[in-house]
Amino acid sequence: MNENATITLRQFLAKGKTFVIPNYQRGYVWGKSRGSEKDSVKYLLESIENSIVNNTELFLQGVTVTEMDDSIILIDGQQRTTFFYLLLTCLNYQNPFDLNYPIRKESDTFLKSLKGLNQTELREICKENQEEEYQDIFYFKKTIREILDKASSWNMNKILDQVKFLYIDIAAEKATLVFSMMNGSKADMKTEEIIKAEMLRLVSSDKETANSQQESEAIHWEQNLLRSKYAREWDKWLYWWNREEVTEFYHTGKSIMGLLVKTYLKSKGGSIPKEGRYFEQFRDKLLRGENNEILSKNVFYDLRHLQKKFEDVFNDSRLYNTIGAILTLHNSEDRERFVQWYFTTDDPKDLDRYYKLIFLGLTHTVILAKDTEEQVETAKEQMLQAISSDNLYNENSIYAFMQLLRRNIEEDTKLHRKFIFNIWQEKSLEHIYPKSKFYKVVKGTGETPRYIRGDGNEISENEISDLINESAFQGQGNEHCIGNLVLLYKNENSGFGAKSFDDKKSIYFNVDVEKPFKSRHLLHTISVFANKEWGVKQIVENKKQFITEIKNYYGIQ
Repeated sequence: MNENATITLRQFLAKGKTFVIPNYQRGYVWGKSRGSEKDSVKYLLESIENSIVNNTELFLQGVTVTEMDDSIILIDGQQRTTFFYLLLTCLNYQNPFDLNYPIRKESDTFLKSLKGLNQTELREICKENQEEEYQDIFYFKKTIREILDKASSWNMNKILDQVKFLYIDIAAEKATLVFSMMNGSKADMKTEEIIKAEMLRLVSSDKETANSQQESEAIHWEQNLLRSKYAREWDKWLYWWNREEVTEFYHTGKSIMGLLVKTYLKSKGGSIPKEGRYFEQFRDKLLRGENNEILSKNVFYDLRHLQKKFEDVFNDSRLYNTIGAILTLHNSEDRERFVQWYFTTDDPKDLDRYYKLIFLGLTHTVILAKDTEEQVETAKEQMLQAISSDNLYNENSIYAFMQLLRRNIEEDTKLHRKFIFNIWQEKSLEHIYPKSKFYKVVKGTGETPRYIRGDGNEISENEISDLINESAFQGQGNEHCIGNLVLLYKNENSGFGAKSFDDKKSIYFNVDVEKPFKSRHLLHTISVFANKEWGVKQIVENKKQFITEIKNYYGIQ
């Protein structure tokens, strides 16, 4: 059968066939947050609501399928079809509508368990659970909650008749190729799913000859069981990579699970083309040989080992903080080089040394090279000179940022607590004692004294009575030195302004559930504001202690 036509949702369902999600499709992810944009579920619900209220047709993106005698294979349109399955289930749709996830047994079982439940029962079993084991089920439940909150009383007939889309039916032998062509220019995730489909095909390829119908059914049952086993494991990995905190930590961007697959491919001597599509490279490098089935199983085993290493780093607070600092401070190219080195080397040496040197702003190549010790020593001296400067805030603030970041990370590590690295994208330096409370006297030959406040503004002699003269430091520091600086989130820095130390301290430790203070997780910053008082004496002493700690940390004589 071959037909391309615009049909209604009612006509789509009236075909009376089971809708099948093929094994090359990724799991259900509608409802996933997209930053400031509405997620796909909210967007479609609003579109349907407008269609119902205004009594207008709603045209959706086309659905591409392969229509068989008793089933419809969803090549493109899985997410939308699953959404409508959940929507109509919530609205108590009585006609046949069967959705089959043959590779994802748990997903399939969950969907079938929804049949016949009323809205109260649906709400009960779909309560939010951040520890949900399966990605599909997590987003099934999230979608149902959103539907019940917004659409529980909608007119089902209007939805069935007013929702329309182009129905595209293609030949079965072209399905995988069409899927690849349709998704090749989209997110890297699709490339990984095509790789998955190819591996599932190979690990369960039919090499046995059946002598009877019974033997044939047994062979196919074994094949499906094997495919299901590997598919579930792959989906668990994907669900893990889709977690927001994982994507942020590993800086995956839109690639999601691509970091795992690309890292493995490159560890085997493969390369990633500039355009980003690498299915052919993965297949030809790793899945072609005398026994493709064994090769695919070996690749699955290797990927499982590599996946565990990524998970172990994420789950161990010390490794999380060590590697998180490296990934945060490197640029994208060096971040990629580090991941390739650390995660694909059986026993990477000197991680602690690497961690120390990353706070000097050195590149991956310099840190690992054997003949760059002189360059490293120079970087240490430059950092110490910058940190010792009394104009650090204005001239070399990056050194203050990096060393203050390190001090905060290490306080978390002592408590076996994971550090929150998003501070680096929102970082700011705060003067503990406000810079506007200091002044200096500038004298020119034959000129009257000029008074310059710590914030750079010139003031009159009458305005200096409540300020501290920089001469009180006796050349051992000033308001811009490391002794008077802490790390904060930039949007909270402005709230401190020119307030006194006591006022800043009050803000820092005031627990306001309506407006939480993010910078409170910075333990080194907390330790400073925990002081009873702060002035010239404390600034000078803090600067001395900071410099001594750095000398000891880096072994600087």
